[in-house]
Amino acid sequence: MHCGNAASFSFNSSADMINKVWKDSFSCSSRKNSLFECNQTTPLPPDHQTSTAYVNCSGNIEMRLMNGCWGKVRIHVEKKEGDMCADTWTEDKSVKLCEKLNCGMPIKAHNSPRDGDILFKSLHPTSRTTDLTQSIFVKNQDNDNSCNQKPAYVVCSGSVKPRFSIPSYKCFGNIEVEYEGKWIPVCEDALKDTNNRNTICQELKCGDAVETRPYFGPAADKLAISNINCTANANSPLSACSSITASTAACKHSGLRCSEWRTMVPDKKACSGTVLVHWRQGPSAVSRENFSETEKEKLCQDMDCGGHQSTNESHPQTIEIDSFWNKRFSCGKNPGSIWECENKTTPSRKEPVFIECQKEPNVSLSQGCSGEVRIDGVPVCASNWDLSYAHKVCQEKLCGNAVFIKPKAPSKGSGNIYHVSCEKYHSIIGQCRRTKGKCDTNVVFITCSESVKFRTTEKHGGVLEVNYRDKWERVCPFNPSPVLVRKLCEVSKKENHSISKEDKQVNLETTLEFTDVTMDVKRAVKQRSCGNASPAEILCEGYVKLTPTPTSPSPPSPPSPTSPPPSTSIAPIIVGVGFLLVVIILISVLIRFCVKRARKSKVSSRMLPGKEVEFERGEYENVIDKDNEMEDISRGVRSEAELISEKDGQSVSFLPYEDIEADEARPLTFSGTTAPAARDINVHEDGVTYEEEDSQESYDDIGMIIETAQTTAEVHNSSQTTDDLNTAAPGLVERDEDYLEPDVDG
Repeated sequence: MHCGNAASFSFNSSADMINKVWKDSFSCSSRKNSLFECNQTTPLPPDHQTSTAYVNCSGNIEMRLMNGCWGKVRIHVEKKEGDMCADTWTEDKSVKLCEKLNCGMPIKAHNSPRDGDILFKSLHPTSRTTDLTQSIFVKNQDNDNSCNQKPAYVVCSGSVKPRFSIPSYKCFGNIEVEYEGKWIPVCEDALKDTNNRNTICQELKCGDAVETRPYFGPAADKLAISNINCTANANSPLSACSSITASTAACKHSGLRCSEWRTMVPDKKACSGTVLVHWRQGPSAVSRENFSETEKEKLCQDMDCGGHQSTNESHPQTIEIDSFWNKRFSCGKNPGSIWECENKTTPSRKEPVFIECQKEPNVSLSQGCSGEVRIDGVPVCASNWDLSYAHKVCQEKLCGNAVFIKPKAPSKGSGNIYHVSCEKYHSIIGQCRRTKGKCDTNVVFITCSESVKFRTTEKHGGVLEVNYRDKWERVCPFNPSPVLVRKLCEVSKKENHSISKEDKQVNLETTLEFTDVTMDVKRAVKQRSCGNASPAEILCEGYVKLTPTPTSPSPPSPPSPTSPPPSTSIAPIIVGVGFLLVVIILISVLIRFCVKRARKSKVSSRMLPGKEVEFERGEYENVIDKDNEMEDISRGVRSEAELISEKDGQSVSFLPYEDIEADEARPLTFSGTTAPAARDINVHEDGVTYEEEDSQESYDDIGMIIETAQTTAEVHNSSQTTDDLNTAAPGLVERDEDYLEPDVDG
């Protein structure tokens, strides 16, 4: 029996102890290895027919599993301990062993060892054996190769225990189950049954199950609890369920919220403030009664905030307290979490606890108001990230709201990064649940509204472009109101416009969506495709059409005297003013021209009226071709032909008709809208007639002009000369109302 030596031996004559007695007697020598090898004598002596043998051995046999309710089957006999060979082990033996150890029922194992210290190659119970230690054990001999040295391995349901992954969150969070010594997740399908969920919550003293929750955190090993089959029994633990199956098949992991869920969170920051318990009925303040430095130290550790640093109890109350938590806290030695310090005593002191831990998590963005989200310099995994989380980051950094989230490949060596999960009562990211681990997806890259930039392709307008994900891109067409156009113009002028090199349409992936709640154009940016549409355009005040930069150099065009280059901002104003000046100059010159011709026509009509008809009939050439027309005049007076040939090099004021012709050919210049000043006609000392401008126009001057003209005619005493002096351009209109008759007193 592998029980050592016989410590005592006796006979028992009580007939009621056994109904039958073996009829043979045994006679053994020391060289025999088994009782059945001894000599047997039949029948028994008469005095032994009703008595039974009783033996007390010096040793005993013990069977156990190496890790309590799971592990290798270990057998201890004769001061030796070793493994049982797996080749002869059966499922029935696993059932008997799990029952013997009060470990429930055997469940499927996945991590059985490949080798061990084999002490027994087999054991053989009978049909009536309830304790495997009563079996016949066959030792493993050194020269016996019938066992391949693989030990028997059993996992009992009693080794399966549930827990929530973060101790500071009571009855809420990821569900994990201890299986073969590891805490593994639970598949969502295993929690679909209400009995399964309630069994877990009730075993953890969390009431009934309320809902399943998304799993957050690094991806665990492929092994997960894929199936649970529990009955509706409020007192039964998970280990009492009829089946619990672990599998390596891929599945979606899940969390759980029970009815008694609660957690402690400071009111303002992640690691300091008034301590509040958030539970199903809302926030309740924790009473400072019995909440000593020990409890504060434990709470700081649970929140991953280091130790507690402040002992000042005079902190001001930062919020209005509506209710207090109805239990006190008193921590013993080495509590697993602050909730293990909770007791049933109701506090009588209605003063809240203020906590101030040693460190505060620093949430930042790598590029100011955009970039990778980091906590204490460590990136955040995108596996569980949500838009509401991005809003919290942007608002905490005073960058507006988030407008864009993009998974971004993690930096090299960032295998151990943060995973974050927030609830609605978390005001900042630092208060959210977080844990470090490997990220199988990407890190989070976000853009806040304050980092969004707008620009146009031309000066003060053109195609609208936006930069919110590290590149400039065009926007889908939309119908903005004048107010929104003005806002877009205001933000666009802060960026340099860019001349578009091509008008080719591309797939537009960005749109602007405005709501009645907000009119912030930066927050209206949405990543939403509209296909191959025409991009949106806006026209702002002072819009200037820009010319695209040529791909090859070309000679510069000559500068225009009336318009500046189009690249200047005042070009439209200068062009407009120049055009107005040209129009006014034309009007001014035309008025001056008409006044002069009218004035000289009157002079000619008064002096030589008989020649006027001749001039009008085109006989001007005959006048200048007459013989001796200039030789009879004084030497100081030139011929008209000479004057005409030199008019380009002389002043336009030599002769009356020269003055008129010069005015007709002169470029138009602006000189105002008033009538031009009259000219005085004088005779030079060499006898040449000329004019002088006078700023004052008077009728006396007109009289002087007439007298001078007549005097000149008398000097020449020739009808030809007189005709020359009084010749006027054809078609001159007389304006009698502007001038007096020569004989009228001015």
